[in-house]
Amino acid sequence: MLCKKALRKILITTFTLFTLFVIYIIPEKLSNRNYLDVDMDVEYVVSLGTNEIYLLGPNNYLVKTNVLLESETIEGKIEGIIDYLTIKKSDKLPVGLSGIIPEATKLNQVTVKDHIATLDFSKELFQGMAALEERIIEGIAYSILNLEEIDGVTLKVEGVLIQELPTSKKKIPEVIDKSFGINKVYDIDNRNGIQKVTLYYIDQIDHENYYVPVTRYMNDDREKINIIIDSLASDYIYESNLMSFLNQDTELIDYQIEDELMLLNFNHSIFSQDKVLEEVSYSIAYSVFDNYDVNTVLLEVEGIEVGKIEKGK
Repeated sequence: MLCKKALRKILITTFTLFTLFVIYIIPEKLSNRNYLDVDMDVEYVVSLGTNEIYLLGPNNYLVKTNVLLESETIEGKIEGIIDYLTIKKSDKLPVGLSGIIPEATKLNQVTVKDHIATLDFSKELFQGMAALEERIIEGIAYSILNLEEIDGVTLKVEGVLIQELPTSKKKIPEVIDKSFGINKVYDIDNRNGIQKVTLYYIDQIDHENYYVPVTRYMNDDREKINIIIDSLASDYIYESNLMSFLNQDTELIDYQIEDELMLLNFNHSIFSQDKVLEEVSYSIAYSVFDNYDVNTVLLEVEGIEVGKIEKGK
């Protein structure tokens, strides 16, 4: 995005000039360690303030993307997220993606207590959006839940708790977490043994690849990690515009969960030209993070480590 690129250039230029000034004034105090510390500081400041939110793509799927949040307070960050999610002309958003909250909507109030964010919107929140009412809830909730400080989201309109969607009358929980699902797909033929699994596919929009979460409801009582790998490796994907780069011959040999880490051991078919594609690693990791209470995914091929992804990085 333009604002992020501009900020990056400004910060890098500023730190470069500062480094040159320090070298010129007090060269005798510099060491190799000092140079390393300056480089680390630049990297930290450039990445400061970015957050993952979910914007609407051209196929009405909510798409994961990064935005710049300038506020240092949690309430300010939430206000910034809602600003991005509100429909308007903006050069801050990637081409092909847009907000989902109606343009006239106002955020009346935001409060955070005990890791629960409560947002009170004006009456325009759902106006003219009958077909996307549930997407609005999903986009708001999932975007705010990506903040480390937030475990749940409560939504109100003009001070009144949203208990159901205006058109579909679908019930909305008082406190929404990621178990609510996103971009839901129902693949069930009976009410017995229904499993809910969120999978991350890829959509190419304006020549850029974006990760798209899809919460599938299905009649499948297997362990979720087996469903994740088999689904991502399958030739069959619900919508032709969604992709998975995981080879269909990929097999999960075994897996382990210890503390906050999940280790996944695959056969060699996960390789593409002697490496594991970034799109494959992150599709698997994002899917794991949304279905398991772990912070790290370690990838192995027949017992040899080939990749490591940490939550939020």
